[in-house]
Amino acid sequence: MKRIITICLLIAAMAIIIACDEVGNQTAKDEQALTEINQRGLLAAQPPPKLSWSLERDNLIKRFKLQNDRSVVFYLYVFIEGVADPVGYYMVNKISSVNSQLTNTQQIVKDAWGDRHVLPSPAEDGSYGENGNGVFGFTPEDAYVEHNMKYIASTIPLAFAKPVIRLAIINTQEASDMLERSKKAMK
Repeated sequence: MKRIITICLLIAAMAIIIACDEVGNQTAKDEQALTEINQRGLLAAQPPPKLSWSLERDNLIKRFKLQNDRSVVFYLYVFIEGVADPVGYYMVNKISSVNSQLTNTQQIVKDAWGDRHVLPSPAEDGSYGENGNGVFGFTPEDAYVEHNMKYIASTIPLAFAKPVIRLAIINTQEASDMLERSKKAMK
């Protein structure tokens, strides 16, 4: 009985699709209808399981909480593509994309005829466009680190065949002075 109802609904859906759109690519419409019929059959024969717990959601929740805990420090090992050993590592509080924005990246505007269009919004600094594919973070001392290299992030130090040097260490007075200037800029 379920199959008969499903088939009737699909035939009705196909009729509506065909009737509603008089002009267009009929082959694409036919393929869409066939795909829908096939998908309905698969859904009836192999319905998705009803889970009482989702490990994926659990992972996402744990990751979100971990990445927003100020007491957590990540070891960010950076690599040159094709080289097995890391160049070095940074200790950062959170790894963020250089394309993250505090405000919406798109805006909806109406034209003179009342039609809506989606346009890119400027970044907070008034510029448009993407910032590349880099990531950034701040060290425990608040030094800013940004790169576009491959990386591994971990909440514990990782072992590699060769010793890995820590990058972005404040070890000179000049570096300390530069850090203080950047801290003032961030306030």
